[in-house]
Amino acid sequence: MPPRGNRLACSVRSVDGCIGSYDVFPGEQPNTVARVDPVKWDREPQRPVQECAFTLIGDMGMTGQMMLVNQYQWRALAEAKLENFFYAAILWGRSPFKVIEDAQFMLKRGAK
Repeated sequence: MPPRGNRLACSVRSVDGCIGSYDVFPGEQPNTVARVDPVKWDREPQRPVQECAFTLIGDMGMTGQMMLVNQYQWRALAEAKLENFFYAAILWGRSPFKVIEDAQFMLKRGAK
């Protein structure tokens, strides 16, 4: 089964209003990520990420679906180091919110 798009366009906004963007590309094998580009910021952020938006880009442009992730969800993904699994879930048509739930559970379980 091929990936759902050619790339995942990602937009990030920090608490202090900085805007960043980057792309994620699917791997050759199913459920893999080939490359995550570095974030290009309009200016250097001094505060953490407030929200992120993700959309698939295919041969004909945007697929029409955008996913928003809030500060707490993104922090859980980052702290659990599950960002690549999250990207792969979006790119390959799996459940990205399940990855977020897993990250939150892992952190909650590790905190006790």
